[in-house]
Amino acid sequence: MTSTEPTRIGHAFTEFTAPGQRRGQAGASTMSARDPIHDLVGDEWVAAMRARRAANRNAGYVKHRQARYADASYTKLRADQTADGKIAAWFDRGPRALVIAGPSRTGKTTAAYAITNDAATRGAWVVARTALGLSAALKPDGEPFALQYALDCDLLLLDDLGRERVTDWWLEQLQHIVDERCGNQRRLIVTANTPADSAAAFDSLAERYGDPLAERLIDGSGLVVLDGEPIREVVTEW
Repeated sequence: MTSTEPTRIGHAFTEFTAPGQRRGQAGASTMSARDPIHDLVGDEWVAAMRARRAANRNAGYVKHRQARYADASYTKLRADQTADGKIAAWFDRGPRALVIAGPSRTGKTTAAYAITNDAATRGAWVVARTALGLSAALKPDGEPFALQYALDCDLLLLDDLGRERVTDWWLEQLQHIVDERCGNQRRLIVTANTPADSAAAFDSLAERYGDPLAERLIDGSGLVVLDGEPIREVVTEW
């Protein structure tokens, strides 16, 4: 490799991964100042590019995470959100997928973000999307790398499954994502509003998405049902 190759490759990598850019778009920084990574070679260049890629992936996670869940953590969960410690233990030693089910307003999304925030802090590539947001991103006029990221990331959170409009096209996309992630042993968290019972939760998913997808989600996965008191914050003074 010649001394000019790292500069050329590094420039292409920067354009490909810069947050908020589409493939082939040059970042403003490349127009206004020389990227210091271009001066690196060998192992230093590889390490710098890996660090940049990790930073870009984390920026993507933060971009799609709702601000209210930025500080979600295991220590802030209510006792009835912990599933007897299963939430905090899942990322380290739980099964490949986790379905967090139960009635609305019982803290399912907060519990899920406690896991994803922890995983992201520890260096995992986390993608977190609502089912509605991901379905929009996958459309032809959506986000160009949404499917690739959903398939390849270390941990995918699919939040609020059941709130989106279920079409044949979406079922096909969802089945593909679940099959690929489960088949390749990549971690997956799904939250869904269901009745407060494990069997009823499965039946609810099967009724909406069909038995094959429900079976794929549940088989070999962890299923926790949160059924505590509804979590509401009512403003009484302003």
